[in-house]
Amino acid sequence: MTVAQLVETIAGSQEAATLREQAIARDKADADRVVRSLYEAALHRAPPEHQVQAWVDQCTHGGTTIAQVVETIAGSEEAIHLREQRNLVPEVPNGEFVQFSYLTALGRLPALSEVVTLDHQMRSGTVTRARLVLHLFAHRAIAQFLPDRLPTEHEPDVIAMMGWDRSLSVKEWKKKASEVSNHPEPCHGKAYEALRFDRQPRILVSAIASMYRGGDFIEQFLENITSQTIFSEHCELIIVDADSPENEFAMIERYMKRFPNIVYHRAATRIGIYEAWNVGVRMARGKYLTNANMDDLRRVDSFERQVEILEKFPFVDVTYQEFFYSFEGHAPFDFSAAVGAKSLLPVVTPYNLLASNSPHNAPMWRRALHDDVGMFDESYRSAGDHDFWLRCIVRNKVFYKCNDPHVVYFVNPEGLSTNANTHGVVEGQRTVKIHGEKIISKHLLGPDADFFLALKDASGVQLVADEADQDSAHWRYHATQAALRKYSAASRIRPLEEAHVLSH
Repeated sequence: MTVAQLVETIAGSQEAATLREQAIARDKADADRVVRSLYEAALHRAPPEHQVQAWVDQCTHGGTTIAQVVETIAGSEEAIHLREQRNLVPEVPNGEFVQFSYLTALGRLPALSEVVTLDHQMRSGTVTRARLVLHLFAHRAIAQFLPDRLPTEHEPDVIAMMGWDRSLSVKEWKKKASEVSNHPEPCHGKAYEALRFDRQPRILVSAIASMYRGGDFIEQFLENITSQTIFSEHCELIIVDADSPENEFAMIERYMKRFPNIVYHRAATRIGIYEAWNVGVRMARGKYLTNANMDDLRRVDSFERQVEILEKFPFVDVTYQEFFYSFEGHAPFDFSAAVGAKSLLPVVTPYNLLASNSPHNAPMWRRALHDDVGMFDESYRSAGDHDFWLRCIVRNKVFYKCNDPHVVYFVNPEGLSTNANTHGVVEGQRTVKIHGEKIISKHLLGPDADFFLALKDASGVQLVADEADQDSAHWRYHATQAALRKYSAASRIRPLEEAHVLSH
């Protein structure tokens, strides 16, 4: 038997025929699965059975490869049209599209975390632009026509603790309070010799208090402020009475007889808190200002600690600090400190100040800021201070955080709201919208190519796309860190090279 006869015999055997039929069946099954998957992925529909059969026949008998099937279906006019529908205005970078969509649909800027997350989801294909727009429009429509369906901002009697990823309820605070002695250890601050300032008597601090219906707290407030270690020789208290009906002046007058550095001004008509603050700013004699809320408390050295920072560090414009939460308005400072419900504020940066008003509680700032940045915007009811701090950060003013919590912030349980559209929320969105576009870097929102070019111009380092790890949600941050590391390494090498040249 010849070799040719042997091949013919084996190839024509029943076993070979069976194997060929099995291979064809496998190929058909594979082709069938690929075609159906392609239709779902590229065309978002199931294919007609006759088209599936036609493609399977071409793959198994017509010489068409799977790659050609993919190219034909994915490159069809129908698939291209669908992709264009999914990716609205593809010429616009994801970040800019997200910002525009939020401003148009919701009237607010997206949080930076929303921009970063949505950019990552759009890159990975888990979210389309059309889907985002539909989601935002639906949210706006519900807010307009069915506001009761909106989720509550928070539960009654619960607050979000600033800086923490958790909340604090009245019940939880009171449970902690029940475990505290009625006579807790006195809470003392730590003084640093290097921070001591010139104690020559003069007005350094003007504490400004807006007062309306403050009768429940006025005596406690006056006692707390006048007990400050530097009050008598270095402070003045300016009380702006916003036409309160409770005759608090009777108590104030008693303290004014003891402390000539208490100044009282009564408005002729009811005025808002920021109008009252502006009155106080114009009356102030001190080089430093602070707001003093009627129902908050300060440790006896609070003013002193703040003045030390502003006197010692002339580059600092605003100092703020951690604070204790209290749900009991008349609890002494030491008691609330012993309960220990404390904030965990970040060091202020332009971006985190957009997200949260960290300096909101009892900050101290230079009076000269108002000459440069302006007064408080009196059109606000509750977010005027946040607006002012954002104007400061736009003008590159410096914020200094003190980790020592020397203030107690009273949270009035009766004042908590579950409404997602309270003045505080709406006004916060308004001020972020006004200032956010000045603060948010175009390099966070713009095209990838522009980002890499700007990074090279700033650092002299050329990164390739692989080094940027663009599959990560925070890839621009990581790319910047990589460029900084390269720049740092290069800066260490250059002096060595120069020294080597000089030695020769």
